[in-house]
Amino acid sequence: MKHSEYQIVIFPGATSTPRRFSLKRRTVSILLISGLIAGVLEIAFLVQYVSRSGEIWELQSLRSAAELHRQQTTALSSSMEDIHKQLSTMREINIRLRMVLGLDPPKPVQLPSGLGGKEETDASTRPGIGGELLSDEMTAQLQHKIAWLSREADDQGRHMQELATVVGERKAQWAATPSIWPVRGWISSKFGQRTSPFTGKETMHGGIDISAPAHTPVVAPGAGTVILAQFEAGLGNAVILTHGYGMRTTYGHLAKMKVKLGQTVKRGEVIGWVGSTGLSTGPHLHYEVEHRGIGVDPLHYIIE
Repeated sequence: MKHSEYQIVIFPGATSTPRRFSLKRRTVSILLISGLIAGVLEIAFLVQYVSRSGEIWELQSLRSAAELHRQQTTALSSSMEDIHKQLSTMREINIRLRMVLGLDPPKPVQLPSGLGGKEETDASTRPGIGGELLSDEMTAQLQHKIAWLSREADDQGRHMQELATVVGERKAQWAATPSIWPVRGWISSKFGQRTSPFTGKETMHGGIDISAPAHTPVVAPGAGTVILAQFEAGLGNAVILTHGYGMRTTYGHLAKMKVKLGQTVKRGEVIGWVGSTGLSTGPHLHYEVEHRGIGVDPLHYIIE
């Protein structure tokens, strides 16, 4: 019976009577096993606690990253909306300029689905960790918007380049068009059929006669190049300018020529002075305009 128990003796002091206690072996075994189990459980709890702490930290990191991603996506979407508005404004200006220049309007483009729609800001409505991660649908929508903006920007760039080219050509054409009076005076003979002052017969007058005092300056009504500057039978001292775009002008009966063959002149630049050389009844300028080799009434081009 004694072998089934443990004897514990405590000596309180040198002169005191020892105190004895007895514990059954079974009780000690149970206590040891219980302590071992408690230790194992405590270790398992600590391991679980550390693991859960790591998961919580990772979850917080993911949420922070998702929130940053959401903010960046919202800012990107807002920027794309601004760019879209600017491109739309450019397209409207492009259409108006084309109308002014007589060009065909650009082909309409299909707007991306959802462009300009309300962006989701409620985190609870989005799938993902804590509702912060973007859905595949929203990502695809953003990619679609970016692709559309890229195409539209390319189109507007091409349209603007085309307009710049046309405007440049029109500007050069306008600068070359004979659109002002070559000399200030009064019209003594119009363009068309008339009775010749020399023969008395009906003849075609290929220009207009502008009477003015002798030596009044004659100016180029448009930019051009001198292709003739010499005395001609009938016209006397004459100057011919080519303006490009099929336009050519002639100036006759000049008292004196200021320009030379091959010289380029600008609108308003003096090319000679009114005279009465050649077949002429008095000081005046004989002025002709030809378009693609056909004589036209110069008054159709003069706007000032």
